[in-house]
Amino acid sequence: MASKTTNYGLNKHSPQDFYNVEARNENWDKIDTELKNNVDAVNARVKTAELAAEVKKVVKDGSLTASDLGAVSAADKGKAGGIAGLGADGKVPAVQLPEMNYESKGAVDTHNTSASAHNALFAAKQDKIKGKKGKYVGFTADNTVGEVDAPASGGSRITLTFATDFVGQVWTLKGGGEAYTGTVDSSKTATVSVLGINTTYTLSAALSGTTYTTEVTTKAYYTALAVTLEKFQSTITVTVDSGSTVTATLGSTVLTKTSTGTAVFTVGKAGTWAIKATKGDQTAEGTVSITASGQSKSLTLSYANVFGVVWDTSNSSTALTRLTPSTDPYGLVTKSVTTEPKPAVGTGAGSSPFDSFMPWSGMKECNLNNAGAATAWKGDSGFSRSNNFTMVFIPEFYVAAKRNGTKQYFYVSDKPKTGMTKHPGSGKYVGRYTVPGSKSGVTSTVNITRTTACSNAKKNGDKWHLYDFATYCAIIFLYVVEFADWNCQKKIGPGITNVSMHSNGDTDNMKYHTGRTNDWAGDAQNPVQYRWIENLWGNVYQWVDGFNANGTAAYYCTDPSKYADDTATGYTNIGTLPASGWIKDLTVTDNGLLIPKTSGGSETTYVPDYAYSDPDWRVLCVGGDWNEGTYAGLLSFNASTSSSGSYSNVSARLLCEA
Repeated sequence: MASKTTNYGLNKHSPQDFYNVEARNENWDKIDTELKNNVDAVNARVKTAELAAEVKKVVKDGSLTASDLGAVSAADKGKAGGIAGLGADGKVPAVQLPEMNYESKGAVDTHNTSASAHNALFAAKQDKIKGKKGKYVGFTADNTVGEVDAPASGGSRITLTFATDFVGQVWTLKGGGEAYTGTVDSSKTATVSVLGINTTYTLSAALSGTTYTTEVTTKAYYTALAVTLEKFQSTITVTVDSGSTVTATLGSTVLTKTSTGTAVFTVGKAGTWAIKATKGDQTAEGTVSITASGQSKSLTLSYANVFGVVWDTSNSSTALTRLTPSTDPYGLVTKSVTTEPKPAVGTGAGSSPFDSFMPWSGMKECNLNNAGAATAWKGDSGFSRSNNFTMVFIPEFYVAAKRNGTKQYFYVSDKPKTGMTKHPGSGKYVGRYTVPGSKSGVTSTVNITRTTACSNAKKNGDKWHLYDFATYCAIIFLYVVEFADWNCQKKIGPGITNVSMHSNGDTDNMKYHTGRTNDWAGDAQNPVQYRWIENLWGNVYQWVDGFNANGTAAYYCTDPSKYADDTATGYTNIGTLPASGWIKDLTVTDNGLLIPKTSGGSETTYVPDYAYSDPDWRVLCVGGDWNEGTYAGLLSFNASTSSSGSYSNVSARLLCEA
């Protein structure tokens, strides 16, 4: 069934209705009528021609102006509040433009390309922010950035920590003219800002009438530091050259003082304090053990005395050149000598500038017991050279060896020094005489193998063994730095090298420690001694333990527990031995051990002593014998004997660990 539209009543058919032409035509008639009515209505309201005529009429009578329509009059063009007019060139005339403050054309480019325009300005500002280490950077009086005085809040921040006992007690921190105080609270900590650099501050607090103190030293710049005050107080007094910087160190605690002859440290905890003093390039070190509060310990430090010589191995002369602090290229030498040693002849006087310096001055005779303890020193009432163990003590000393081309440098120091190492053959007792034992008036034991000599030495006690390679080299170092000449036979004496074997004790009448006797005709028949050690060369060869050679391959050991014949186990290769001949050059290790390196010299050139080498495993004996002549000497080096060999011209010398 058909229905009607809302506005114009047009017929609407349902899908079930039959198509009705009348009803459709009725709809078209209605639409046509409404369209005509709408057009008529519009035409009645707006008649274009009539509207245009009315607008013209209003404009002409002046009641409607251009401004009413938003236009600008010609008179207003180019005026303030108006608009710009264009000139004949189509551009705004200059008179219509406002005044402008700008650089002329090209000025900006000139500025930007200038090499100094920016740098000059920046440099002026840069100068304002320069200052010194330890100072603050801030705003100066002229409101520029620069160096300013530290604020009242301080520079270095020091964290104070207190033992529980100090809770509730007043503490004080003083140093550099500053003083701070407070009360220890339950946190047992406080923080203080201090101004001083390289300044020592003392923290103190009292308990039951006893004031406890500790110290902290600021650095050359502001930083964070810490210090702990314990219920503990002991004193360490260090005696050392005035002007020395002295530090006492235990763990992270480092205390610093400047010596005025002494430096006194108040320490707040137990332990082994490491003490170090420096002055220029000199260093002295030691330790002090603090075990309980209330202790007062002292330590005397003295700076290392370092002597040195240099040998030009390309020069055939036996002489070495003494080094001074100004001529030493390695900067180790601290002492120089201006006089030469003068060995004694017979009971005559001798002298040496080294008599005043360790370790030479410490080489003294003594008697030992089987335990290796000194029972008497030369000069004591109980001292006797008839004692079975008459020994010479070699104090600890430190060495360095440097090689630069043909230049070989030797250094000896009485104390530890950076760049130097303790000689492994120092700090020991060496026999004044050859075996049996080490006593005067007996004939040297010969015809014994090195093994037998070593076994006999060990029977004396746990600290006893045979004269060894390390101590042999230690004596060479001491000799060559003192005499600065390889020709010991010329400098001191030929030794017993042209006569039959002598008994021990021929030098007993000598008053001076170094020289030769004059009891027999001909120098080559007179015994010699160096620093109380008799016949280091001449009379009889001496077995040396701790050295083995396999052909020309040389090995050493410094651990007596590992000494053994015909082996490299536990040993270190030191170099290659030359073919037998007069020594021309040496191999020298950093720790002061040495062997012949090349041969080809003579009895008057280079090192005027003879070296022997042989194939297969060999052991070492040194010094030469009664029939060696110029072949003998301190550096006479015989590595041609087998471990099973025993000879009528080879004996031994005792050694005891200190």
